[in-house]
Amino acid sequence: MPAHHRAPGHQDRSHEQKMLTTYLLKPGRHEAALGVLARHWPLLRRQGLVTGEPSWIAHGQGGDGPFIVELVTWGVPGAVDRAYLDPEINSLWQEMFALTEARGARPPVDWPAVTRLTGGAAHDTPADAPLHTLTTYQVREGRTERLAELLPSYWDALARAGLLAPGTPALYAGENLHGPFLTEHLAWSDPHGPAKASGEPAAGALYARAAELAEERGDRPGVERCPVKPLHFGFMTETVTGEDT
Repeated sequence: MPAHHRAPGHQDRSHEQKMLTTYLLKPGRHEAALGVLARHWPLLRRQGLVTGEPSWIAHGQGGDGPFIVELVTWGVPGAVDRAYLDPEINSLWQEMFALTEARGARPPVDWPAVTRLTGGAAHDTPADAPLHTLTTYQVREGRTERLAELLPSYWDALARAGLLAPGTPALYAGENLHGPFLTEHLAWSDPHGPAKASGEPAAGALYARAAELAEERGDRPGVERCPVKPLHFGFMTETVTGEDT
């Protein structure tokens, strides 16, 4: 609901759960997918299943085709099961599923729960940065904590080189069918930032160390970086990010 209709009292965040969903789109289905996603978070909100933090959505082109990612913050116990049993939500999910396809060992839709390790709300990242990337590290067993400790040093090296936009990079930890992973969201100050970073000795060395903590799994490389473009929908400005509206 609009901010001026906010219910009294503080939001109970004890049941919050973030979910980072990846949709592998069939060719030519991008616009149809955007139409579904424009209705998705508002419907979840009307049904009381998510917090007031609007979903963050971006699209990109991977080596195997187009995709969309959606970060949703569920806000009540059993929210996903309740959503599945809701006829209107389930119908919308089926509509979206029909627009996706499996690729190799990757399912059409992957929706692992994630924990945000660094960074604020996803919408705090400057949307007008020249380049955004999402990097997935398929972490070797038992090395998640080490990689999570190492990556901020890599970001510091990028910042010293003037390659990152202002703000704290976001890092999410989760586990999918193939094992543990970390997903990193960077906003770059230079559209050629990743290429220039490889020529920076400090950043290059830290990135190489990070890659050693990842491994190829499920026909995917240990480290996979994709440029993405954050998308804007009307509902993203109708609420106060991070608040129970």
